[in-house]
Amino acid sequence: MSINLSFLNGTIFYAYQVCPREAWFYYHRLNPSQEHEFLALGRLVHEGSYSRARKEIMVDNLLKIDLFRDELVAEVKKSSRHKEAARLQLAYYLYYLKNEKGLELPGILLFPKERKTERVELTPELEQKLEKLISEMLPVLESEFPPPPVKSRYCRTCSFQEVCWS
Repeated sequence: MSINLSFLNGTIFYAYQVCPREAWFYYHRLNPSQEHEFLALGRLVHEGSYSRARKEIMVDNLLKIDLFRDELVAEVKKSSRHKEAARLQLAYYLYYLKNEKGLELPGILLFPKERKTERVELTPELEQKLEKLISEMLPVLESEFPPPPVKSRYCRTCSFQEVCWS
């Protein structure tokens, strides 16, 4: 399956897994205040973890790979709270690298505050799942209006909370 990936960065892909409305905001370049406490905390964890490893490699101005660790594409997250979204985001990076750059690499999720890691391999089943997700995401993201807000337990820490519920 040939999919145009030039519209989809890692932030949008991750956000869509948690909240399609949040992803729509990012896709339309409506960004939250960078001073939001949870965004700042995430940056602090990211900057303070794995300081000796090479960090933040940009790929095609779409993917910001946190670091490479033992020839693994590594994604650092503040917590495992959105573990499945993080796993899918990393899988998307692996998918992109394979299909756009010809690089077949494994990945690893790092949760430094919890001292947890999870290895991620791009299997044919996971590729199919990603392709299905991407084809579902495109019409939602390209819509003129955002999806309606849906209250979830994640709303209280979301940097877009005021936008959604005001």
